[in-house]
Amino acid sequence: AALATYDKIHMFDVDLDNGESWRESAAYEPGTEAVVTEIEGAKLGFAVCYDLRFPQLFRAEALAGADLPPVPAAFTRQTGEAHWHVLLRARAIENGAYVIAAAQGGLHEDGRETYGHSLIVDPWGRIIAEAAHDEPDVIVAEIDPAQSLAARKKIPNLRNARDFAVNAGSGEAPRLRGAAS
Repeated sequence: AALATYDKIHMFDVDLDNGESWRESAAYEPGTEAVVTEIEGAKLGFAVCYDLRFPQLFRAEALAGADLPPVPAAFTRQTGEAHWHVLLRARAIENGAYVIAAAQGGLHEDGRETYGHSLIVDPWGRIIAEAAHDEPDVIVAEIDPAQSLAARKKIPNLRNARDFAVNAGSGEAPRLRGAAS
């Protein structure tokens, strides 16, 4: 039986510089809620692939107690080379959490190429395990929940976060997508 179900919230609808074009919304409906569930003492907050680019999802899950977000992904080679490592490290640092990211890598039968480089990142943003680009691999690292607590104590982002207004000069406050109200 499933302990939790998460439907990817953000669809990958993009046109890349190299001519690749993706429209996930043509085939899939986006999910509408973040999910946090406890498994063997760890609180997991879920994200899938393109969701990684939306820090408010990870923050909302962290505020709900998540300390271990798994992120399965299939970043394209172009987007992975440019952003994969830095985005995963940023989500770990921002929320004082381990991030475990399983990633497809290599050239696929349909011609698309994915970046690979599955990673485990610690709460301080250090990469503690990394897989290759295009070879099947298993990565393992010790996860110490005390490190998440220590990181959150040193840099208390979750506790110090404040609500604020945005003055865009037009007299109207912009609508903030994904912001907790």
